[in-house]
Order: sequence, then structure tokens, then C-alpha cells
Amino acid sequence: MSVSSNEIASIVQQTLQQYRPYRGFTFRSPAITVTGGHCVNQLGDILLELGATHVLLVADKMVYQLGLTTGSENAIRLAGLKLTLFTGVEGEPDSRLIARGQAVLSTSKADFVLGIGGGSALDAAKAIAVIGDYQGPLTAFKVGGIASRQVGLGAIPTTAGTGSEVTDITVIKDAELDIKVPVKGPALVPDLALLDPALMLGVPAGITAATGVDTLTHAVEAYVSRQTNPLSKAYAYHAIEALIKALPVAVGYGQDMDKRYDMAVAAYKAGLAFSNAGLGLTHAIAHQIGARYHLPHGVANAILLPYVMAFNALSCEADYAEIANALGVSREAMTQRDRCRAAILTVRQLVVDLGLPTSLADVGITEQDLALLAEQAMQDICLQGNPRQVTPVQIVELLKQVIAGQLPEGYC
Repeated sequence: MSVSSNEIASIVQQTLQQYRPYRGFTFRSPAITVTGGHCVNQLGDILLELGATHVLLVADKMVYQLGLTTGSENAIRLAGLKLTLFTGVEGEPDSRLIARGQAVLSTSKADFVLGIGGGSALDAAKAIAVIGDYQGPLTAFKVGGIASRQVGLGAIPTTAGTGSEVTDITVIKDAELDIKVPVKGPALVPDLALLDPALMLGVPAGITAATGVDTLTHAVEAYVSRQTNPLSKAYAYHAIEALIKALPVAVGYGQDMDKRYDMAVAAYKAGLAFSNAGLGLTHAIAHQIGARYHLPHGVANAILLPYVMAFNALSCEADYAEIANALGVSREAMTQRDRCRAAILTVRQLVVDLGLPTSLADVGITEQDLALLAEQAMQDICLQGNPRQVTPVQIVELLKQVIAGQLPEGYC
């Protein structure tokens, strides 16, 4: 049997494509990032620079009612741009909400989608801008398959947590399947991220705490991810370093503009880190718990993170020892294991200090659904970055610890 030169070339090309460059990585970030108190006043000029003519503003209903979109609306109109409002985001977005938003986008013929609010509004805006008129289930999306969009995209967070303003991912609940689906692709990275800490001054302490621990979880999981890279590790480390100093103050006294600014930038850094390095088991489980029990994402992460860190320590003790340095709890006389343990216990104590729950029993979750949660977590895209291999049985045992509120021996 003879093989043509074209067939040989095709076989060689396919073989080469199976190999990634040694230590190579891809890093994505927004084209324009603007920061500073009251920087929302610059919004109109930036949108003009990006070529926008008609903006669809997607906002949390409460954020809109509180008047937090007023500055953005004024800046858009002063720049001579058309403006259409979609302010129906309540709770975490689902596929039905996205369909309604896409209908508004189509009718208005807007050429730029701007999300303003917490993670739900930003995730909704990203999905509205990118998913288009796709009719199939969210679960059918190929990871990384969304590479282009027809409209511009921007994000203005009013909480410091999700990092959605910089990430290439959006999390949408499939209303039919009743599960949260992370959808990932280059087109989901916003063209514009605007960080105005003045918009965050009125965020209640409980939300500040939960979103802040969400930021911490992003940074910790990105730092130890199997897909991490030097840039992601650097952003994650410095996010942790800033957060441990700023978050308690921001929760205790929310009017501190400096600490709000530090938290906004930390969330941005953590978002860059995990968007380019992936996450891990904490998020893989939190997505299932959030969808099934309607538990806020930041609260789910706060409960789970110390337990998952203790589980993963077998594979990444050295990384957790480095995180102890960022947390400010490393001492010269400590062994690597001591530092690792100190990092985990510091995260657990932070959750306690912020007044967040420390066990699943605290939020009414029992052992009834653990097998189902474990199976669903095994299918979550976030699990790909976890530093330790995990089985459904191990997840069930881990969740039993979380229900009991008892860290494993050696971490008590």
C-alpha cells in the first residue's frame, strides 16, 4: 500500500499539533483597563475610542435602582452615544435571562454591550454579547470554542470578587438542566475593564466578605493549578498579598476608598490569574452546590476552600508554603509543612473573622445529595486544573468533612 506525500504531510502535521510548546502558555487580558475613584466619568471617551455608537447597558436590577449606573449613563449620553438599558438581572443569570437580553440586543441593534454590577450582571452581559442566537443547551459548548463576537464588550464591576471583568469565562445556569455551566472562550474577554472603587463604597459587609473570599479562592486555585504559568502565579500571589490586608478593613469599614481600591485591583489580578491558569476542586464543587441549593457563590467558596486546600496539600505543599508568605504568616523557623499548614489555617480563620459560615451544615446541606454533587463536580471544567487527582468517592468524603465542619487531622 503506497502513501502519497500529501498524506504523509497531513499525518506529520496532525502529530505535531498534538504537542504543546515546552513550558508554553497563552495569556489573555482586556485591551483597555481604567482604574481610579470616579474614573467612570471617562467612560464616554473610552467607548468612542473603541468605536462604539450604540451601547446596550446590562445591569443588576438593584444596582440600577440604587442609581449606581447613573454616572455611566450620563457619560455615555454626553459622548453622543445611543443607549439602551437592560436592567432585569436578578440573582445568578440563567439561560432564560440570556435569551431575553439577546432579544433586546437584536432589536436595539446596539454595537457594544456594557455590563455593570456584580458577577451576575457581568456574566450576563458577556453571554448576551457572545452566545448570540444559539439555540442548543449550554452544555454543548466546546471549551474555548467561542473565538469571535460581532459587538464590543465592556465590564464595570460594583463588587470586588468574580474578576469577570477580565476573564474569558462566563457561568450561566442552564434553566432546563438546573446546573451551572461555565462557558469559556477568547471572545468572552472584555475589550474594556473599568475599576471604579467609588461604586463599591455602599456594598454591604456580608457581600463584601463573600466576594472577597471569592477573589481569594480564584488566586489560591490559580496559583496551584496544573495549568498555571509565571504570569498567572505572579498575579495570583500579589492578589493574595493585597487581599489579606484590605479585605478585613473593607468588611469592617466599607467607606475606606483605599481598601476598596485595593480589593478591586486584587479581584482584577486574581481574575487574570485564573482566567489564564484555570481553577480547581473548590469551584468544581461550588458550582454544583450553588445551582442546587441557591447558595451564593462566594459563600460556597468560603466554606469549601480550607477543606480543599487540606485535601490538595498532598500534591502542592510547596505552593501553599509560598502562599503562606503572601498571607504574611510564614516564619523563618517554620518547615515547608508548617508553612503549608499555616496558610490553610489562616484562610480558615479569615472566613471565621469575616462572619461567613464554615460548614455546609451551617447552610442546611445534609449528606442526602453528596453522591450526585460529586458526580456533577467530576464533569465541571474547573476540575481540570486541580493539582491533585480526585475521584467521586474522595469528593463525597471531603463533603462529609465540610458538613461536619471539621478539618482533617493536623489542620484542627
